[in-house]
Amino acid sequence: MTDQRPRRRASAMSPEQRREAIVAAVLPLVREHGAHVTTKQIAQAAEIAEGTVFRAFRDKTELLQACVTAALRPDELCDRVRAVPHELDVAERLTRAGVLFLDHFTRFGELVHTLAASGFDLRGGPDRKPAGLPEVREQFIRDLNDALASLIEPGELRIPTDDLAHYLQSLVLGIRFTATVLDTGDADHTAAIRARVDVLLHGALATDHTGESR
Repeated sequence: MTDQRPRRRASAMSPEQRREAIVAAVLPLVREHGAHVTTKQIAQAAEIAEGTVFRAFRDKTELLQACVTAALRPDELCDRVRAVPHELDVAERLTRAGVLFLDHFTRFGELVHTLAASGFDLRGGPDRKPAGLPEVREQFIRDLNDALASLIEPGELRIPTDDLAHYLQSLVLGIRFTATVLDTGDADHTAAIRARVDVLLHGALATDHTGESR
């Protein structure tokens, strides 16, 4: 006996809402399968017909590029950074922010690796813009700087918060690079981040420039 139930019709959405809904549904599959994800899997995950997918995106490549861009967006990351308790001391606030940064960068790096390993051209090809557009990366940095600035109380720093955000991102990316080289991506890097935050805040010298102990 065949299933005579009618196919579920896609609910009314604007084109941009439809694109965002498809990307949100498909991104977990892309993290797992990379470019090998099938149009059937895409349609099933989004609970729409395959034809609806390609009314929203001209082809699978454009959809995969949209997934990369969505994965780079820091909306959830920034919300989690802003939720770090302000009653913690500044070192612990920055350590927790660093752990959140590392988790985001690790997940994004894993997505990029999976796509590249499955043959997807992250550069976009000769007639396309690259996945993860430069303007998206610039907005990512601005949003992350703003989120980190929300953790800093007036008078706590002697440098601009943008500089602090840059330094913190750099040290976290250094940990990410080392974890990739040494294949320790599953390790808990909280202690490493805490140690680097301590150096970032207090320096590596045992005495300050006057020769007095810190």
